[in-house]
Amino acid sequence: MKRAFTLLELIVVITLLGLVFGLFSYVFKSSVESSVFLAEDSQRLKEEALLVWNIQRKVISAKDAYMERDKLFLHTYAGDYYQGLVKCAFIYRDGVLYYYEFPYPYGDIKFYEDDRLIKLGKFKELSFSAVKGGKTEETYKGLPDLYRITIDGREYLIKP
Repeated sequence: MKRAFTLLELIVVITLLGLVFGLFSYVFKSSVESSVFLAEDSQRLKEEALLVWNIQRKVISAKDAYMERDKLFLHTYAGDYYQGLVKCAFIYRDGVLYYYEFPYPYGDIKFYEDDRLIKLGKFKELSFSAVKGGKTEETYKGLPDLYRITIDGREYLIKP
């Protein structure tokens, strides 16, 4: 008598192999999605850290400042595009942060030209506040003890 596999045994083996390969493909797909999410998240955090570092560099060398909840205007020596004392602004509107820089600090510190704004990035939430004598201010003229910057739920404190 010949020994052979029955049709039922073959169906069971093929079903088990299908389940094993299905499980492996799900694990592989999940790991790829997780690594893509981690790479995007780390890139976003890197860009956020560079932004905060750039703001800190400008605040530390600032000679004058005016701040509102969604705007930060500075006369600073740390310009990105011009040397010497420059007027710069960080303006957050409609979920986008813009940067403005002008080579001469003349005129109103709050003045900027819309057509010269440079888009820095999109954020769900961004706000500026000033801390002077332990009291938090939404609008402030001059250099406070600390600037508090909130970006997407994370708070950064910068001392001028």
